[in-house]
Amino acid sequence: MNPVGRLRCPSCHGRLTFGSGGAWSCSGCERIFPGADGVVDLSGDDNPVRPDGYRFWTPAGLPVRIQAAAADRWPAFAGDTIILGSVPFDVAETTTVSSLLVLDTGMDALLACQSQRASLVPDQTVTYAAVSDFGNAIGDAVADTVICTGLLSCVADVRAFLAMVHRVLKPGGRAAFVAPNRRYWQAMSSAMAEALVQLHAKERTWPNAQAPVLDVLANTRRLLLHAGDTGFLAGLREKHLFDAETLEDWSHEIGFATTEAIPLDPDPAGSETARLICQHAGAPDSFSEPFSALVGAVGQAGFDLLAWRDSSASIMLWLTKATGPRPRIFTGRRAPPSPGPLGRDAAVGGAEPRWSVELLARDTPDGIAVTLGGWCLCNVPVLWVRLTLAGIARHAPVWRSRPDVHEVLNGQGLYQPMSAICSGLDDQMLFPDVHAVDTACPFRLDVILANGITVTGAAPETLVMDQQMVVAH
Repeated sequence: MNPVGRLRCPSCHGRLTFGSGGAWSCSGCERIFPGADGVVDLSGDDNPVRPDGYRFWTPAGLPVRIQAAAADRWPAFAGDTIILGSVPFDVAETTTVSSLLVLDTGMDALLACQSQRASLVPDQTVTYAAVSDFGNAIGDAVADTVICTGLLSCVADVRAFLAMVHRVLKPGGRAAFVAPNRRYWQAMSSAMAEALVQLHAKERTWPNAQAPVLDVLANTRRLLLHAGDTGFLAGLREKHLFDAETLEDWSHEIGFATTEAIPLDPDPAGSETARLICQHAGAPDSFSEPFSALVGAVGQAGFDLLAWRDSSASIMLWLTKATGPRPRIFTGRRAPPSPGPLGRDAAVGGAEPRWSVELLARDTPDGIAVTLGGWCLCNVPVLWVRLTLAGIARHAPVWRSRPDVHEVLNGQGLYQPMSAICSGLDDQMLFPDVHAVDTACPFRLDVILANGITVTGAAPETLVMDQQMVVAH
């Protein structure tokens, strides 16, 4: 199928045709979309800017690795193929296609992908299109194969995205996704934090090359703590970590005939994955090699608890669409029982929560602007520091790396390494239309834990403008 026939006008869903000078035009609304050298821009003026932020590591050589994980599921002929997201993926390494269409939300990413792919397979014709909404731009039942290797964790509404893929697949078509595995990343981040703590205990100093590892830990903790909080995650590039059974349930509920979550590159010991994560993050080999070996050793207990399907940093989700109508019965998984009431010591993790929050407030024409810094330490993960001025509450997330907090306050090991190392906060907030009276404003500071408990300590009753204040507990 001609790639143009698989796309449609994102405004009116009309048929697209080639125009002059590489541009495409809509036969319905007559809208013109610029294009050149096989790349067309269907996004119009609303082409979104990609959010900045951390990008989870995914293995190199994805075509071969996906084919190995898919085994006999992988087709010898992929037919009309669509790649969602311009992560370089040369499907021609593993199969043959009749046509190839690559979609992304940014022209720069597509041009870079086109340049790299041209050097690999210069004789293969590929069509590239920039879109602002994948679903609006793709027609119904136009793909035999859909491949998405680096996009699912960045999509705000994952269920809607999977439903769109089901719509664009032909009957009997298949889709392959690569997504970060929550359980593996949870075990990996805990092991990496413990390894850092042990290195510090041995050397009495933090390793010089620790910064890339701290970035990985902080960004992973942010996603683990705030999973499902769409408002908070909306501005992040990476928004999700996934459980295998959740992806399978969503896909089954949408209507896929078969849904399978398969580990991509299983590494049940963890050390090889830790080495690759460090390498991707930019840590030197002199640090990555011994550190990854230590991660595998200290993390063995956690990795051993993972089922085989959770034994890799990435899940390959393999989906197929039925060849025709069929009865479908879907029963959701039963929710686990709610925990019983806990005593306060157990609910906060034994050791008393501690924090030191630095505040600097300014009264602006738009309202009071507050800059927050400092740290919060508790064995139960800390979600937010909540600041309330004049009845208006704002929340600052606690996830940034603060290895100095562990070094100074956790010498006896009362707090989990991950909780101590990723205990920092750094945020700014505005309280619109709230102004100080005589350079001060009544305020309240609370610490909100992941188990729902709110902890409040001693604090001044007023926040004074233009003065640095530290609230410690």
